[in-house]
Amino acid sequence: MKRLLPILLLTASSFGADVQLERVPEDGVQPQIVTANNGTLHLVYLKPSGRSYDVRHTTKKPGASSWETPRTVNSTPDTAVAMGTIRGAQIAVGKDDSLHIVWNGPGGKNQPAPLLYTRSLDRGITFEKQRDLRADTQALDGGASVAASMKGEVFIVWHGAPANATPGEINRRVFVLKSADNGKTFTTPKIVNADDPGVCACCSLKAFVTPSGELLTLYRAARSMNQRDIVLMTSRDGGATFKHRDIGPWAINACPMSSASVISVGSKSRAAWEAEGKVFTSLLDSSSEAIAVSNDKARHPALAINAKGETLVTWSIGTGWQKGGQLGWLVLDTSGKPTAARGTQPGLPVWGFSAAYADGDRFVILY
Repeated sequence: MKRLLPILLLTASSFGADVQLERVPEDGVQPQIVTANNGTLHLVYLKPSGRSYDVRHTTKKPGASSWETPRTVNSTPDTAVAMGTIRGAQIAVGKDDSLHIVWNGPGGKNQPAPLLYTRSLDRGITFEKQRDLRADTQALDGGASVAASMKGEVFIVWHGAPANATPGEINRRVFVLKSADNGKTFTTPKIVNADDPGVCACCSLKAFVTPSGELLTLYRAARSMNQRDIVLMTSRDGGATFKHRDIGPWAINACPMSSASVISVGSKSRAAWEAEGKVFTSLLDSSSEAIAVSNDKARHPALAINAKGETLVTWSIGTGWQKGGQLGWLVLDTSGKPTAARGTQPGLPVWGFSAAYADGDRFVILY
């Protein structure tokens, strides 16, 4: 395959931190990165196509200096949505390094927006025909998420309204589809927050399977007009039952169109999210407290961990509807405390945000 030469725009090595910045291939937006068991990086992003966008995928093998030639993921052209910055593709690695990708499709007149999914069983060389997994759920808005385990479990998580539900955020629910055969077939949608209804309509959620097999989901609640807390929902039995607790309170009478990030930190998990216009991060255990790592007007965080055990948190600054902005970042030390290694960079495109990965001790931010 051909390789795309990376465009490294800045290296920030002050205070002992090596952070490099790189534009997303093909001037794409909304990158998401996962690492396969063999160390290969898998990147998905949205590329403009016609009146809409396509989902693109590329890889970088361990030790490589550039990305492979990208492929289009969606089998039907122009079926991805970048508008709002929270409806793009999310990716997970599953059994035998299979790839699982989900994204919101565009709706039409009297046509609900589809919840689109595809998988690759050959590590990204080919992708199956996309499938709409929305079933009879309604009002798909904020972006869906996907998580997978090494046992062949795949979880598709999104929020919407049950069929024939009265409009309103209080009637939105979180739905989960589970596959026990590595994405070949799925169960029917299951409501998993029936005892705690209300979801912020235009915020995406984030699902993640930990190395121990727990399914974690972060979503923004909307129990009332003035409450938009981040909720952590946990299942330790493969999606059979769920527990939830608030981890990021925010009293605001508006939808912030936000996203969140989760990553493994040894035997624990770390999350990052937006509240009160700042990015917060915390280990997802009962004893850790959330800390703010950004100044105001920050959103859309991403996380990465390097070989030293340091954590990079990145975020967008000042972005909005049809408005680009800046990129911000901060490095946490091995104990999770903020260091002096931080920076900003202009040039974040409209509908864009960042993703990050580690190459040994070095961090790379894609934006």
